[in-house]
Amino acid sequence: MILSELVAAVTTIIQDASFTEDIIISRLNEAQSEVAGGVQSTLGSWLTPPLPELLTIDTIDTVTDAAYVAMPTNFQRTLQFAASSEGNEIDIADSFISFVEVYPLLDKSSSVVECCEFGNNFYYQGIPTASAEITIHYYRLPTDMSADADEPDGIPSHLHRGLLINHACWKIYDLIEDGIDGVMPNTEKYMDLFFNAARILELFIPYENRKLNLH
Repeated sequence: MILSELVAAVTTIIQDASFTEDIIISRLNEAQSEVAGGVQSTLGSWLTPPLPELLTIDTIDTVTDAAYVAMPTNFQRTLQFAASSEGNEIDIADSFISFVEVYPLLDKSSSVVECCEFGNNFYYQGIPTASAEITIHYYRLPTDMSADADEPDGIPSHLHRGLLINHACWKIYDLIEDGIDGVMPNTEKYMDLFFNAARILELFIPYENRKLNLH
């Protein structure tokens, strides 16, 4: 579905002129970003997995006076792989805590042998004496939709309605029905429809990708 079709579908369901096209587009983009970033899994206690189409490759350069640099601005989740400019794979720590347990002072001087992502920063040890280029694989932020013909970024086409329209309607009805004697039938309806679609998404993405999200 393209953006104009998504907006029309939400407008038809909501039937409330106070929610303008711009507001609906904002809600649809919020839904897209939330799905890409991971929502509560219906198959376990983890988040829904990264979207394969959003996997990207970029490079970053280390500095000589710090043990971290900022991740690329389009980074959203899951540092997947890192390698030196010579093509040698760099170990990725399971967590920032385990990383600093090994390197508590973050002051080891050497080529980069281990790294992790924390707080949108790329941490590394050791620190090379000259700037080194590191190739990284990660999942980027989806591109917001704005033009009528824009399509959702990374969301499987058969789940555009289930994930984006239902999410937008859920959040809008949450505003409409707020304070109505505690009864929120439409809010609950579209929330349930959204999470049903999220479960389909998990089953649709190959197991190898879902497994990465368990850490």
